[in-house]
Amino acid sequence: MNIDLEPSPLGELLREVEFEYMNTYCKVVLLKDVPRLEVAGITMENLKQGNVLQLRKWAADKLVEMGMAKWAEPIVDLNYLSQLLWKEKNNVTELQEVPRYFYMEVKRLIDEASKTSKEKADEIRRRLMDIISLRLLKLLSYAAKRIRPATINRMTPEESMLFEFVMKLVNDWVSHVCPKGGTEV
Repeated sequence: MNIDLEPSPLGELLREVEFEYMNTYCKVVLLKDVPRLEVAGITMENLKQGNVLQLRKWAADKLVEMGMAKWAEPIVDLNYLSQLLWKEKNNVTELQEVPRYFYMEVKRLIDEASKTSKEKADEIRRRLMDIISLRLLKLLSYAAKRIRPATINRMTPEESMLFEFVMKLVNDWVSHVCPKGGTEV
């Protein structure tokens, strides 16, 4: 039997999360003096090397890309991923707390690492895949049991969307294969 599922709105929802992420604020440190900087209609003048600016991620990306700034506060790094992986492995039922835009931050970390070291980028990618597998198993377990986890607030926006999507599929499937939708056990 060949199953032909319609395209889901999940991809569009994930793009919305990325848009939201790119419009959050972050801090960068200037690497050189900047006499005048205009960002989104705001003009800043006489900025000095070492100044810390709070900008939207899309604007900060441009400054970093141009070599004018560096990230002030990395949210995730290889050490953080190692610690998170250990915690996820050692608590098989509960999701560990991660930053709201965890996956976006790790993608950024991989992109930056790949510019200098393919090996480091591969190591980050391996740790991320291990973390994804562990978190996905927990999410699928919650959905299979048709329960809302106490740790739902620890889900990233991407995980929440996936969880809701999977819960709908599970509920539809159970209501089809089990009398009265499995409400009476």
